[in-house]
Amino acid sequence: MSDHQGVLAPFRALDLSDERGLLCGKILADLGADVIKVEKPGGDPARRIGPFYHDVPDPDKSLFWFAYNTNKRGITLDIETDEGKKLFRKLAESTDIVIESFEPGCMEKLGLGYPQLSKINLGLVMTSITAFGQTGPYAGFKYSDIIAWAMGSTMSQCGDPNRPPVQCSFPQAFINAAADAAEGTMVALYHRELTGEGQHVDVSAQESCIWATTENVMEWDGAKLLTKRPGHEIVRPSGLHWPVLWKCKDGYVAMVLLGGVMGAKTNIRLTEWMDGKGMAPDHLMNKDWGSWDFTSLTQEDLDAVVDPIARFFRTMTKAEVQRGAIERAIQIQAVYNAEETMRNPQLVARDFWVNIEHDELSDSITYPGAFAKFSETPMKTWRRAPLIGEHNAEIYLKELGLSQEELATLKLRGTV
Repeated sequence: MSDHQGVLAPFRALDLSDERGLLCGKILADLGADVIKVEKPGGDPARRIGPFYHDVPDPDKSLFWFAYNTNKRGITLDIETDEGKKLFRKLAESTDIVIESFEPGCMEKLGLGYPQLSKINLGLVMTSITAFGQTGPYAGFKYSDIIAWAMGSTMSQCGDPNRPPVQCSFPQAFINAAADAAEGTMVALYHRELTGEGQHVDVSAQESCIWATTENVMEWDGAKLLTKRPGHEIVRPSGLHWPVLWKCKDGYVAMVLLGGVMGAKTNIRLTEWMDGKGMAPDHLMNKDWGSWDFTSLTQEDLDAVVDPIARFFRTMTKAEVQRGAIERAIQIQAVYNAEETMRNPQLVARDFWVNIEHDELSDSITYPGAFAKFSETPMKTWRRAPLIGEHNAEIYLKELGLSQEELATLKLRGTV
């Protein structure tokens, strides 16, 4: 059972997913569900994904594994064997959710698909996460995260406009899909509470990526405009362009330079700040910012404003720009790296970061905490990711009622 009495504490999930779906189970576990990660004997392939603790490759030291499996319990089970299938069905009889990310039809071929399992557990919710979903002409295509990212159109928006599209530095397509899968699972659970019947939740990473950029589809549908890659700048259809990211002594800050009434207050405060340091040219100090309109500007006009601002920011560190912006109520934000994010005073004040003990490493590791605060049913990270087969005895002996001899035999046969 879950050690955390969160909003999903009454529910249990069996997580069969690989790296493409692990976040789904983690979200449910963070919300209090008893999520049991089911791995093949020897460990899930996701354990081989780096980086690793102290850069030592080891299936029990993958930081990727740590990140997406906190709060879960873990067992080993080969569901391709007859004994393994039997045990899985036994577990499914008393579970609420099954999460899987196999190729479409794989679970049905094993006799463990939703049609088969729902016969032994009418209220079961099965959530399947794939690149293109369970149906359609692409359902059986081979894929990777980058393919779903590209076919979901999101990649077309990533990178600089004068260079080819790029993927994000860390695979994102199935992160989006797994988060949508958790949402879909909870909706199906709510439906079950009303009707007593479970259902199959079919999640497509391609469709999840499209949902991340729905405004692009609307622009095409409404005005036949294809949104261009903006990169580090804002680019107008006319070709007019200006920066969003501004270089500082030690990195970048983000600021959107606006025209008209919306930008006037910020632009006046910014030029006064520049003037205080002797860096505001006369044409900026004398400008009527309220009537400054991008629609009537040439690139030369715009550069005459952008260049002195860029020189001003380059004289300061990110922290100095941030501090000055806050004092003057100007919307500018330093671009944080991971180390700076962990030190952010807002996150520290809200106790966002959580230290989890890893006895097997004789160390503790800091993790991101809850993505939402609940007044009555707290959400939290409290338990490290399971070691390989860590909860076999707990689940097979105590919960399924197997004997020590039966478990030992199953282990010898490679079933667990």
